[in-house]
Amino acid sequence: MGGLLALAAACNGGASPPEPGATQPATSTGDPTTTGTTAPTTGEPPPPPTACAEPTDLTASPRTIGEAVAFINGLPQPLTLDCFLERLERPLAIAATKSVISLQPAVGEASPRLFLFAGELVMSVAVDGHGFDLLEFGELVAPTRSIKGEIAFPLADPIAHDAPFTRIFDGEDGTGCGICHGSEAPASEYPQAFVSDALRFPDFETVAFADLRREYERCDPAIQPERCARLTALFGHGPVEPAAFPESMPTIYDYEP
Repeated sequence: MGGLLALAAACNGGASPPEPGATQPATSTGDPTTTGTTAPTTGEPPPPPTACAEPTDLTASPRTIGEAVAFINGLPQPLTLDCFLERLERPLAIAATKSVISLQPAVGEASPRLFLFAGELVMSVAVDGHGFDLLEFGELVAPTRSIKGEIAFPLADPIAHDAPFTRIFDGEDGTGCGICHGSEAPASEYPQAFVSDALRFPDFETVAFADLRREYERCDPAIQPERCARLTALFGHGPVEPAAFPESMPTIYDYEP
């Protein structure tokens, strides 16, 4: 698994929310940047076609792993990771790293690993390569401690509330995340969940937000359809803004689990 910050995914990252507070999943009805259906009348181009099994107006900004699971189960099935990403409320706060020290490694600066920040929750996805179909979770419960989880897509049916935790359970007394995230212990917030140290990626492994957006703008779906679809799910459905982990959080290079 990989989960950082609160999402800190395997051997990488750590996270602290850019904006505190909690918002519940909600529906949105008339915002052309989130519906993916009709074009606005202001001269702006219409958003890309939806990646979902059927059009939906459902959007949310989950702030906990439990809220993310509820949102996932409310979206059209079968469900792809791109559909989930497309339906996240905007603006979407993103940080990118070229680090390969993870179970969800970057494939160079052009296809980095991405962290999505929403309150106490940080989620990570890959643009290409290993871990492309995985959604990693880290839910912050203290400044440097987070609950880890993981879901593999696509999903044919709704998932159980404990699915993100049972997937990474090591079968004994912890999770696969404990290899890199130390001081692992049972988490009282969810059955079968574990909390462990949260990590961030170092500054020298950061991919600039402008460079990431440029990869989206120049991506050719005729050559790289899946990679371009992933970038479109993130950048093509409303405002996206840069985010960052707190400098006070340790990195894998100065941390010994």
